[in-house]
Amino acid sequence: MEKFLKYSLVALMAVSIGMVVWAVATTPDNPTVETATAVGANLYWGYGLFAAAIVAAVLGACRDLLVKPEGIKGAIFSLVAIVAIVVIAYVVANGHDYQIVDLQNQGYFERGDTVITDACILVFYVAMAGAIVAAIYSAVSDALK
Repeated sequence: MEKFLKYSLVALMAVSIGMVVWAVATTPDNPTVETATAVGANLYWGYGLFAAAIVAAVLGACRDLLVKPEGIKGAIFSLVAIVAIVVIAYVVANGHDYQIVDLQNQGYFERGDTVITDACILVFYVAMAGAIVAAIYSAVSDALK
């Protein structure tokens, strides 16, 4: 099974590199139908990879919980923490009164779009801060051992 996964990942990487090269090679100064096709295909490829990654992560987590049921407590705590962060970010973003300029339509984006965008940015900030704290904690704990 490990060989299959290893070769599958190499194949997916090769296809991804090929897709990017195709998109870059067909992007001239003047956009054409071929350029739109290349960029659209790359977007759909990225969406597919993202969906596959989500499915693999969820299935892997479920398999681990079935193998080691003592991890359910930590999984539930993590899920509650993620939901709390998203809800708090949405509430904070909903309290802001931003108007983001829409240059294409010579106006402003609708309120719902700006709230979702602001909430996503806040969740990203919290995730990055958590990653930095985890990296520092890991380095310090390894140094103290």
